[in-house]
Amino acid sequence: MSNSILPLLVCPLTKQDLFLLKGEKAKLLTAALDNGELRYIDGTKLSSELDDVQFLITKNAHHLYSMISGIPVLLESRQIDMQSLQI
Repeated sequence: MSNSILPLLVCPLTKQDLFLLKGEKAKLLTAALDNGELRYIDGTKLSSELDDVQFLITKNAHHLYSMISGIPVLLESRQIDMQSLQI
C-alpha cells in the first residue's frame, strides 16, 4: 500500500486514525497468525496461509484490522478480536 494513502484511513467504527503496527507487537501478531491463533471479531480464524499481512491499529489501541498484500480490510466483521490477544 502506498504510504500516501495511510493517513486517509480511519476505523469504520470509531473514525479514529489508523496506524501501521510495527515492532515487537507486529511480530507477536505475525507469530499468532502463523500459529492459527488470530480470529476475527465474529470468531472466524484468519488464514495462516496469507502472505504479506500487516496490521492497522487505532490510536487508542482498541481496534485492530489486517492489511493483506497492501489492501486494508476495514470491515466491522473483519476486525481482529483483541480480547484473546496478549499484546
